[in-house]
Amino acid sequence: MKKIIAVFAMMLAFGYTANAQQKKVATPAQQQETIDREALKKAVMKDITALSENMEISDSQLTNLKGLFEYKHQALADKTLSKERRDAISEAIEAKLRSGLPQDQVGKLDENPQLLYQLTH
Repeated sequence: MKKIIAVFAMMLAFGYTANAQQKKVATPAQQQETIDREALKKAVMKDITALSENMEISDSQLTNLKGLFEYKHQALADKTLSKERRDAISEAIEAKLRSGLPQDQVGKLDENPQLLYQLTH
């Protein structure tokens, strides 16, 4: 009986260590999610860079704008949205952008409609 218990314990020990050595392979959905996150980060940084080239941005503004631009790119990435819905999202993003910036920066943004379009669409 002691030998059976010892053999059973050895089998469990070897089985456990064999499982510990297996590498987990990312599923295609997880790989696509990683790619999407990287593309999202690049798009957000592109917007931040375009805005910072035209005006000074404080650290607190930068944090808020990153969140806004992440929302923008996630929302507009949905290809099933109608044109009206996309326009509504763009208007909401523009309103949030204007409310998060001081008046002098909003004036600079109004002077550059191409930048405003890039940041909201």
